[in-house]
Amino acid sequence: MSKADQLLSKLPPPTQLPSFVTDALNEPRAGQPNPVLNATDMTSQNFHTPMFSPVITSKNEENVELPTSPSNEAVADKAVKGEQSSGKADLFNWMKGSSSSIFSMVAEKAKNSVDAVLTTLDPQMKDTLNPNTFDNTDVVVASEKEIVVSAVREGFQKVFGKGVVRGLEAPDQPFAAQLVGFSAASKATKYCIDSVRLHVVKGPVVAFERFIVEPIESKWYEFGLLKLNDMERNIDLEVYTQSVPVPATIVGLISDDTPKDYEYISTGFSIPVAHFMASNLKVHPSEWQEVMTGVSQRSSLLAASVSLAMSYKIALE
Repeated sequence: MSKADQLLSKLPPPTQLPSFVTDALNEPRAGQPNPVLNATDMTSQNFHTPMFSPVITSKNEENVELPTSPSNEAVADKAVKGEQSSGKADLFNWMKGSSSSIFSMVAEKAKNSVDAVLTTLDPQMKDTLNPNTFDNTDVVVASEKEIVVSAVREGFQKVFGKGVVRGLEAPDQPFAAQLVGFSAASKATKYCIDSVRLHVVKGPVVAFERFIVEPIESKWYEFGLLKLNDMERNIDLEVYTQSVPVPATIVGLISDDTPKDYEYISTGFSIPVAHFMASNLKVHPSEWQEVMTGVSQRSSLLAASVSLAMSYKIALE
C-alpha cells in the first residue's frame, strides 16, 4: 500500500451537514410557550390588509363623500340647493337683461328685411315706411319722371336717414325743348319751382333740368341742374351733375333743324340732344350718357342729389 492510501485510510468518515432552516423554525422565542405555530393559531390572529395610499390623487377622488350625521346632511342639502338656486337666478338675470336687446335686434332685422322687399317691389313705399324727418314737411320734386323722383328720394334719404320725397307735375314751361346755357337752365328750374309753389306753400321744392353749353369753341357738353328752394328758411341751392361730351356735329344738326322763327329760340333749340344721340347710338334716349361716359343718367343724378341734400343739411344747421 502506498503512502497516499495510508493517509486517506486514517481520515474519519464525513459527518452530516447542519440544517439551518429547521433550526431557525424550531428555535424557541422568549416569552412564547409554544414555539411551533399551527394552522389554528394563524387563523385566530387578526391580520390587517395593507392599503395603498397614493400621494397624488385623481380629480375623481378629490371630493370624497364622508359619512355625515343627519344634521350635517341637512346643512349639506341646504348648501347644494342654495348653489343651484343662485345659479338659476344668475341665469335668469342674464336672460332677463339680454333678452330685450336680442329680441329688439331680431325684430329690427326682420323689419328691415320686409321693408327692403316692399321698397324693391314698389319704390313709392319708402314714403309710407319711413316717417318724415324734415320738420314735418315734405320734399317735393317738380317732376313726375320716376328716374328724377327716385334719384332725389334716395339722395335725401342717404343724408337724412329717412324722409318723404314725392313728385308733383309742373305745368308746361315757356322755354326751349333743348336748353342752352347756364342762365337758361337756372330760369327754367326757377319757373318750375314757382309753379309748384302755387300748390305747395311750405317746405323745400326741387327742380331738375338738362342743358348744353359751349365753354370752349366747338366743345359742347351736357349738364344737369338740380335747384332747391326753401322759401320759409330763405334757402336757395344749385348743384350740377357730371358733364357729358356732345359731338359738335350733333349740335350743328340740331341748330340747323331749329326754325329761325322758333318761339323760344332765345333759350335754346327745338330738338333735344337726346333725340339725335339715341338715334345715332341705337339706344334709348335715357341711355346715351352711359354709352358716352360709362356713367348712367340716374347715377350722375343720384350723386348730385346726395350733394344737394348735404348742402341743404348744412344750411339747416
